[in-house]
Amino acid sequence: MGGKCAPLAAQVQHVAFYLDVLERGVRTGQFERQDWGRIWRETSAVTPEEWEATKAALRVSYDRIKTLIHETPEWSDERQIGGAIAAIVHTAYHLGEIRQALCILKP
Repeated sequence: MGGKCAPLAAQVQHVAFYLDVLERGVRTGQFERQDWGRIWRETSAVTPEEWEATKAALRVSYDRIKTLIHETPEWSDERQIGGAIAAIVHTAYHLGEIRQALCILKP
């Protein structure tokens, strides 16, 4: 990606991590402090195999969130609702970054 953006793999890993944290928090009621910067610090170029694993992990995270939504008939806790709304907005931002990167890579 551009010189000011994180690598594409980091963007995808961040979205999966974010969804996993949200899902775990809603299910357990425990919203623990996270090291949100770890992925940005540690992710650089990945091999084709690592890229496939990164995409697969995102699919799993997405499927778990879909299941959570279908299994949660009522969102009564403010932290759950706030977390879900924040996840939608935050994830949309990163999906936009990913889409932009893919458009640059494959014009």
